[in-house]
Amino acid sequence: MERQTNPPWMAGCLTLIAGALAGFGAYRLSHAARRTCAVILREHPSLFDPWTWEAPLTVLAAGFTGLAAWALPAVMLRDRKRRYLNLLIPPVVFLAAMLALALVHFAWLGTPLGVGNDTNGDCSLDNVPPWWPGWLPT
Repeated sequence: MERQTNPPWMAGCLTLIAGALAGFGAYRLSHAARRTCAVILREHPSLFDPWTWEAPLTVLAAGFTGLAAWALPAVMLRDRKRRYLNLLIPPVVFLAAMLALALVHFAWLGTPLGVGNDTNGDCSLDNVPPWWPGWLPT
């Protein structure tokens, strides 16, 4: 069997784009939680406010995290004879990393502690929206 010597540019670009889209989804989830609980943010956000840079930083971090989560197992399994492991393990690691990133992002920025809300009791004091499943961590 002939060994491929060209780098997998197409797979890397698609993984980077998929990770960036997952990061945008994590941002939208956290934004929806803050909007549901009417979290009171600063009236005039500054350049150093965490919510000012949340969207672009989340998209970039998720894109490169996803790329690393796919590339590391793909490189480690490159010389294996079992082809199905090469096709199965990198996407599973990618999905696990994106799920972990979305949960951490939601718990950290989607439900901020110590910030008031304006919902008159619809959300708890920890700013968890009522639509969030109780079995998922916050």
